[in-house]
Amino acid sequence: MELKILIVEDNFIIQMFLEETLANMGHSVLGSVDTGNDTLSFIETNRPNMIFLDIGLSGSMTGIELADTIKKNYNIPFIFLTANSDRPTLEKAKKTQPLHIISKPIDEDRLKEEVGAALEKLRKQDISNPNA
Repeated sequence: MELKILIVEDNFIIQMFLEETLANMGHSVLGSVDTGNDTLSFIETNRPNMIFLDIGLSGSMTGIELADTIKKNYNIPFIFLTANSDRPTLEKAKKTQPLHIISKPIDEDRLKEEVGAALEKLRKQDISNPNA
């Protein structure tokens, strides 16, 4: 399954790493944005089928708030990226039902494993709910 990915990350170096690594894995990176408002504008004109979303976004909207909006209004699956692995943050993040949560720092091998696991989870959801 080829993914059409939107990267939502406010760290330029991590953005570039994700763009390059995901493209090398055969996925299409539609773009990268760094705020919640830019994300919502992007989704309106380009329909990704997967979003990589930083929990700790700067700006008026946190990654968790943005995930809630995406889930309610667009139903696009997302994978959280986080440097915060404290229990309260992770519990809030899990309530938004991400496909996966990836802890930073991220290396290429681990990213491939995590994306593979997320894709498998997505396939199982599609099989169990074909009309979704």
